[in-house]
This record gives sequence, structure tokens and C-alpha cells, in this order.
Amino acid sequence: MNDTMTRTSPPSDPGGVVEAFRDTIYYTDTCGKVLEATGARISYLPAIEPKGIPFWKILDIKATSLADALHKYPPLKIHEITACEGNSFLLRIIPLPFTHGSQTGYIVIATDNRPMEALYESYEERLEDNITAWADSITLFNAFFDTSLNATFLIDDHGIIIAANTAAQKQHTRSENNLAGENFQCLLGKRFHSGLRNAMYTIQNKEEWKQNVVAIDGENEGFPAEATLRKITFTEYSLYQLILHDLTEQEELKEDLQDQKDEVKEKEIALRQVIKSVEEDRKKMQKQLTSQVKKQMLPALERITTSNTPEIREGYKNLIEDQLVDLANDSSGEFDSELLRLSPREMEVCQLIQLGRSGKEIAHLLNMAFETVQTHRKNIRKKVGLRGRKASLYTYLRQKPSLS
Repeated sequence: MNDTMTRTSPPSDPGGVVEAFRDTIYYTDTCGKVLEATGARISYLPAIEPKGIPFWKILDIKATSLADALHKYPPLKIHEITACEGNSFLLRIIPLPFTHGSQTGYIVIATDNRPMEALYESYEERLEDNITAWADSITLFNAFFDTSLNATFLIDDHGIIIAANTAAQKQHTRSENNLAGENFQCLLGKRFHSGLRNAMYTIQNKEEWKQNVVAIDGENEGFPAEATLRKITFTEYSLYQLILHDLTEQEELKEDLQDQKDEVKEKEIALRQVIKSVEEDRKKMQKQLTSQVKKQMLPALERITTSNTPEIREGYKNLIEDQLVDLANDSSGEFDSELLRLSPREMEVCQLIQLGRSGKEIAHLLNMAFETVQTHRKNIRKKVGLRGRKASLYTYLRQKPSLS
């Protein structure tokens, strides 16, 4: 058997040492013969009854006598003994105190290394698993960190950038520069430095701080961004994750939307003016028609009622018909003979259809329900002779003089 040797301090109380080890323990006489044994026998050592047998034979160690054993394996030291099949145990020889000036015997302790080796292997496996898991976590973190579309930074508690992802490098530096080692202030406009610094002092773990800022790009130009700060607490220190989301496109979309709203508002005002003008023209046209009817047709009707001669009444009737046709065919385009039977509301609907307005727009402009507009369209088609035909009311009205 081979052995290695490690120094240890002499125990002040051998009984306490024995109690602490709880291993295979042999109590011997002054010649090294076993008087008593406690603890389980080490299975790979010789299976012999230990009582009266020298301890070096029981432990199968290379020694021919007690003196030889004590010489090779000095007392009060720990020796690792290599046994069969690659097994090993620890050997400690402890002299018992002298009594009346003479040696009273020895305590020999054999500690099987197999449980310790198994424990070591278990811890080694767990350590390897932890190292692998840690490496996998770092790989996963780098994957998320580098593939993030937003500029992302890791900052220490002094405000120094210790890492920046690919998006951050592209957004905030020129190709030949690196952000690591720079102060976070190079990322923001001056008026936002104190706000972020204060947030780093006050933010707690798992909290999130957000603020719209002006960020600085690689050309030292400012652009709108949303800053998000999170605190990452480790055992002995903290880091900060800073994300800068570029709001340039969002702000441009907002401006475009506002421009469109302003344009729609202007068109709405213009459309209201058109509707007002149409209404004024309608009233003017109605007034002119009323005046013409009073001046031209009412006198003829009066004569018809007072005349007793059928020929005279027929003449007046023809005269009224001619006058009505003249009114309908007036070059001013105020009326069309096929539209004389429409109600004023139906005429308003026709005017807007002729202008190309949809049913929903007409309902909004005339302050009526969409279903009411559809009813008017149905009645108009009937009165102008389009009922049952495939002709479009819009096409029909576009062929007429302007109703506005």
C-alpha cells in the first residue's frame, strides 16, 4: 500500500476526536494488538476477527512490527492508504496518554474515503451543471441582448457603459467607435443627464423608470426617444439596463396624422360653405319660380275660372302649359321638366348626389339618418322614371344641368 502524509495538531482530548470521526476505530495495547473495535468494518479490507490481531495486519498495511508501523506512519498525522481496486482510506494513529510513566496503548482510526469521494463527485457534477447552466444563461442573455431592435446598454453605478448591443452601436456611434467605457451622458441631451442620474439613485429592484428624452446619435444629432431604466441587483453590486427606443418615425406619423386632420377640417369647412351656398341658391330659385308663377300663370288661371267659353279655357290651358315648359326649359338651368315633381328635400338630395357625395356623407351633411337618405333616393328614382331600370341615379343627374 502507498500513503501520503499530512500534519495535524495533537488532540487535547482523544475521546473527543474519536467521537467526532465516527469511523472504524481500533483500541490496541502497547504492542499494537487490538483489544476492542468499534464502527463498521471497511468492506475491502481483510475480513478477520480483529481482537488480538495487530492493527497493521487488519488494515493490510506494509509493516512488519509496531515499530515499523509507527516509523512508516508516524502518530498524530493523517496518512492516505491506497488499498485494493483503487480504494483508499485515511489512517490516524493516536497514542494514549502515559500512565505512571509508561505507554498504555493506541487508538487507530481508519476512515473510508469512498463516501467522501462520492460526495466530491456529486459536488463536482453539481458544479459542472451550474457552470454549464451559467454559460447557457450568458449565451441566452447575449442572444436577447444583441438581437433586440432597440438600443440597449448595461451601465454600472458610476454611469459608465460596460456593454452595448448591436442596435446601440449602429444608432449612437460611428462604425469605428465603441461605447464601452463611455459615460452614459454621451447618449442624451444635457438637460436629461440629471434626470437619469437621479433615477439611478432612487429606482428600486424590479421597478421601471420611463421618460421621453432627446437622444444623441453617432453624428452628434438629436432625435426623440423613449428612455427606459431598470435596476439589476446582484449579490454584491448592481447594474442598470437602459433602453432607448427611437421615436422619430412615431413622431413623423403623428405630424402626418395632424396634417391630415387639418386637411379634413378645411375640407369640411369648404363643404359646409358649399351646402350653405346650395341652400341659398335653392331659396333664390324658389323665390324666382314663385314670382314667375304669380306673374305669368296665376292670371291665366284666373281667366280660365271666369271664362264660360270652352275654346277660351282651352287656350288659356295651352298658354299655361307653354309657360310651364318655358320655365322648365329656362336657359338658367334652375329647373328641369322631369324634376318639377320633386320635394325640396328630394331636390337637396339630388344636388348632393350630382356633386358625387356618398349616402353617408349626404346623411351627415343634411343631418338625417342614412336610411332616410336611401328612402329619398328610392322616391326620386320613381318620380324621374328610373324605377325598374339599371341606370344609375348619379349618371342620370350628371346628364342634367347643374342643380347647384
